[in-house]
Amino acid sequence: MSDTPDNASIETTVETEYIDVDGDGTIDAVRETTTHLVDVDGDGTIDIVQQTTVTAVDVDGDGQADIIESVTVTGVDIDGDGELSDDEITAEGAIAVREDLVDEG
Repeated sequence: MSDTPDNASIETTVETEYIDVDGDGTIDAVRETTTHLVDVDGDGTIDIVQQTTVTAVDVDGDGQADIIESVTVTGVDIDGDGELSDDEITAEGAIAVREDLVDEG
């Protein structure tokens, strides 16, 4: 028997933006944002919110991503008060940059 309520729910949305930074008609960056809303106990109140944004940027115009950034923010309503306080929110991120773009000086 599962400990998960039958009416627990997860809602996921994905939004994608295509960005032409310099106005030349070519996509220079793509940003994808994925949001998860989780009602763990089935009471109708969101218990967990997680949003991940990944941005890929083509710096030199060759059609390949030169810089990729990923940021994930997670909020968990640990105390069950229906609100996310500062101590219930975490953020983490990473950036990958093409090696020849990194200034070693």
